[in-house]
Amino acid sequence: MNEQTVIKVAAITGGPKSPAARFRVRQYIPLLADHGIIVREHIPFLHEDCGLPSVLKAMSQISGVIATRKADISWIGRELAQGYETFERFLKKPRVMDVDDSIWLDWPFGKSAIPHIAKMMDVIVAGNSYLADWFSRYCKNIYVLPTALDLSRYTKRTDSAVVEKKNFTIGWTGLACNFRYLKLIEQTLMRFLQNHPDADMLIVAERPWRSSLIPPEKIRFVKWNEQIEVSVLKEMSVGLMPLPDDEWTRGKCSFKMLQYMAVGLPVAVSPVGMNKEILAKGKPGFAATTPNEWYDAMEMLYRDQELQIKLGNAGRSIVEEHFSAAKIADSLAGIFRGLI
Repeated sequence: MNEQTVIKVAAITGGPKSPAARFRVRQYIPLLADHGIIVREHIPFLHEDCGLPSVLKAMSQISGVIATRKADISWIGRELAQGYETFERFLKKPRVMDVDDSIWLDWPFGKSAIPHIAKMMDVIVAGNSYLADWFSRYCKNIYVLPTALDLSRYTKRTDSAVVEKKNFTIGWTGLACNFRYLKLIEQTLMRFLQNHPDADMLIVAERPWRSSLIPPEKIRFVKWNEQIEVSVLKEMSVGLMPLPDDEWTRGKCSFKMLQYMAVGLPVAVSPVGMNKEILAKGKPGFAATTPNEWYDAMEMLYRDQELQIKLGNAGRSIVEEHFSAAKIADSLAGIFRGLI
């Protein structure tokens, strides 16, 4: 099949607000169209944003599964129902599954269901090498494609904005279910904010973080929405990503870290899994494991705006070179064309 032949792909995703759906499937639809690959996304009416059991949500995937019959390739973002094997065997072949988390840990049956699903796939696209290694036991065609960002949308803040900023803002963005990771450094954050009256925190999520130690007036909350997610990042002085080191976090694809870097923020992150790999590509910020390392990273950035600019520019360059959606789309198009 030559480059001019149109390939039709039926993509089944989990929900309209799902980061995995947005950044690992949906953002590639117009980019793949430039390669002659036409993707139609099927979002179940009972999606993952709904507060219903996964098995019930899976029933609303049936129309998407049926729609794969009219496509050349089936493309699913993770398993169809979290923690279950459901209708994957009825997807039209060839089948592609995208994975950006350690989904074999999904409750209740991930450890048994995910290997079965993986064996049904013709290709698995993994967000990092840790995931690729795990899935290589069950599928012979594994590709590592990192989560990427549309850099025409994720524009870099200006150096002058850093110089003109009057206060120092510690930033964190993500899903509220991950506030537990902020708890890991809560005492350090409290100590830093106590010692720096002109510093504050900015939390971007679907609901506020209620810290048990940090006074509410020191934490500014912005409710996440797609329209402001880029501009609000630019209000931060440093982006944080604390994590424990475990089987779940090693499967994470450093998306939060990459968002910070894309807009030119320096980062302070736990050197866990892919975070460590990204840090090795340059100097976008600091690796921190102990309370003193977290504190010192914030202190150095607080005292040195030129360092903020230098590390932020380095981070942006790393994203441009390795994590651009346009470049990843080229690789993804090659994978799809190789199946036909």
